Amino acid sequence: MVTSLEAVKYIDQANVFLATGRYSSDNFLFYSVQIMLIACCLKFHISYFFIVVLQILINGVSVACFFSLTKRLSNNTMLPFASTLYFLLFAYYHLFNTYLFTESLFFSFSVIYTWFLFTREKFTLKNSLLILLFLALLYLTRPTGIFFIPATFLFVWLKHYAKSAVRLFVWSLPVAMVAFYFLFNYSIGSGGEFNFLSPYLNETIICGVSTISSAHRFTVPGNQNSIDGLLYIVTHHFPLFLRLGMQRLVAFFGIYRPYYSAFHNVIATSYFYVMYLIILAGCRSLFKSNKAEAWFLLCNIGQMAVTVMLSCDEWSNRFILAVMPFFLTLSVISINRYLPKSNATESNSYRSSYDLNKLTRENQDENNNPPDGL
Repeated sequence: MVTSLEAVKYIDQANVFLATGRYSSDNFLFYSVQIMLIACCLKFHISYFFIVVLQILINGVSVACFFSLTKRLSNNTMLPFASTLYFLLFAYYHLFNTYLFTESLFFSFSVIYTWFLFTREKFTLKNSLLILLFLALLYLTRPTGIFFIPATFLFVWLKHYAKSAVRLFVWSLPVAMVAFYFLFNYSIGSGGEFNFLSPYLNETIICGVSTISSAHRFTVPGNQNSIDGLLYIVTHHFPLFLRLGMQRLVAFFGIYRPYYSAFHNVIATSYFYVMYLIILAGCRSLFKSNKAEAWFLLCNIGQMAVTVMLSCDEWSNRFILAVMPFFLTLSVISINRYLPKSNATESNSYRSSYDLNKLTRENQDENNNPPDGL
């Protein structure tokens, strides 16, 4: 169990909350789930092992949900087992279950929510309320939970309102953009550690690591931690933004870290590069049978990549780990068309076809031979 490093600030904020009823800075609101769990342990004198056990259990639920999700998206019975095993093999991802960080719960909630969203057959009032609760839970676990909001809207439009998706998109886009603007501004402008100017002043690629000996000297009018502040940096220092942005994207997607051992880098890069190759090889099939699902996954990955491009990449690859299951799910969709259908799937397809033909014949017989009295 790890209670040092980043866990220290969550433990400190739990103590602050118990003493004052509030956080020392508003930005900790978006880590409330972890802080409240720690606060409960402190309040009732429960060992932190309770949180670790809880994180492991929720991670187990997320693995089961991932298996169910891949089973739903594939026609081959072996593919869900193979993809789930591949999911479990990356021990570094699951290692966060033993840390009092926000990553474990956020990773698990992300997978569980994706399974829940993809398996809803109808967009009912009950499902809508549950989706809102899930989104709030994600948003209060880590601030990047906000990325699930536009991705969810996109999925719902394409999956449940495909015939009128364009019209709904045009009408709801302004409202969605305004809502996202204020939510995102509040998130990044809530104080604390958030500082979007520093990565440009110090030409930071990896968060907290300056790449120049003497920092630049320029300022941003108004609030630097806002969408307006970011747009000012991009438009007034575009060459700097473009150069740093490309280097950050290479660090994000490339995985490689020079301060890690060769063994670690080989394992980590190989794990992700296999998924990249599968997605690229089967990219044509992504938007055929699972268009809404593919756009949801790509939307989340894209938003995380843009955030890294605008700020910096995390020291230990935690940013891309948050979307790793999405890469793996895209790999399942991509490779599915190249695999033979299992006997069970073919049998189910034949049975469905047989039942449909039988029902059609029965309806025809009823029409040709109406009951007496009609």
